[in-house]
Amino acid sequence: MESPGSQAKAVGERLLQAETQKTGLQAVSRGQRGRVLRWFTTAVLNAAFLGMGVSVAVLGPTFPDLARNVNRDVSSLSEIFVGRALGYLCGSVVGGVLFDCMNHFLLLGLSNLLTSAGLYLTPFCKTAVLLTAMMSVTGISFGVLDTAEVSKQLS
Repeated sequence: MESPGSQAKAVGERLLQAETQKTGLQAVSRGQRGRVLRWFTTAVLNAAFLGMGVSVAVLGPTFPDLARNVNRDVSSLSEIFVGRALGYLCGSVVGGVLFDCMNHFLLLGLSNLLTSAGLYLTPFCKTAVLLTAMMSVTGISFGVLDTAEVSKQLS
């Protein structure tokens, strides 16, 4: 015959085993969610890099049309490249500082949004100064985006 204390101990051990098995299943499902989240994050970062590459490259084929929009010759409109490069430099510095003090994915999203807005508004620029300013804004967003993506991949 068993004592009542030993029966309670056996019931407690069975409950503990059931709880351990349940926790093990939850850990597996959390691991799968983490794996899916990592794949999703990788896909989003790669899409952002692809979008940034296309955005940087689009200036070449559209350069004659942009020169026509601002009534300038192609050879006299080189300051937009300088504006974009200076914006990229400033955006890299600002992106490095912002990456340390705000949510990384929010920073990536905002810089992608700024890139989209800059690229959308570029064809509507009718003066060379406004076009250079828009290229600088786009360069800033490129710099922030590139710095944030590289920093995110390194961390």
